[in-house]
Amino acid sequence: MLPAARHRALLQHLANSGQAGILELAAALDVSDDTIRRDLKHLEAQGLLTRSHGGAVLADMHALPRTARDAVLPEEKEALGRAVANAIPPDASLMLDAGSTLLAVARALRGPHLVVTHSLDVAQALSTRPEIRLVLAGGEWDARQRLFRGAATVDTVRRYRVDLAILGACALHPRHGLTATEAGDAEVKRAMQACSSTHWLATDHLKFDTLAPHAVAPLDDFTRLFCDRPFYADSSASLPAGLAQTILDTAGEQTR
Repeated sequence: MLPAARHRALLQHLANSGQAGILELAAALDVSDDTIRRDLKHLEAQGLLTRSHGGAVLADMHALPRTARDAVLPEEKEALGRAVANAIPPDASLMLDAGSTLLAVARALRGPHLVVTHSLDVAQALSTRPEIRLVLAGGEWDARQRLFRGAATVDTVRRYRVDLAILGACALHPRHGLTATEAGDAEVKRAMQACSSTHWLATDHLKFDTLAPHAVAPLDDFTRLFCDRPFYADSSASLPAGLAQTILDTAGEQTR
């Protein structure tokens, strides 16, 4: 297995379990303990994990820059992107949030659509697509999160009225709903919701049961949640009545 593929597999294993020992990782990837130690050192230098005595713990996703978070669960994010894109009605007008899952939505999107976004990566992915009418909500550039924010960004978003806002999650909590790491990002998310008729949310399970400092919206503000695992591990708990959950797994797409 090539190092890049091994690193992806190692991060996938940690994403599933949260933490793992060197012997466990070596057996799972069928490589030597020394190889795992070198891999852990390399990935720790990128800020993707923290080495512990005899193993490693996945890094706090909130603390990572956007480019580092992109390396975690790439296949799940691409699958989520395809599922979201396939569910969008023809000729819909959209607000697309920033983040790697929303970038996967943009890659899979088939127009015609009007798309308003504050993500430079999403805009670049759509910039050569003649069937997409693209609006980039520019403003103050946040290089760490790879998005625009601030008054100019919010003002551009507020000039449009669209059918659907599709947001990603920094953190998603059963009681506190969607929260964001940065105040500027939260402000843009709230503006996107205010200017759209319907709200969807797309996120991976690493954001579940976590809380970031800046409030965005409660769960009952959304009508669809796209995720790679059920939001509630406890089967007795339930989502708000108006929120449908689309779960992706190795068997394909399931809706609950």
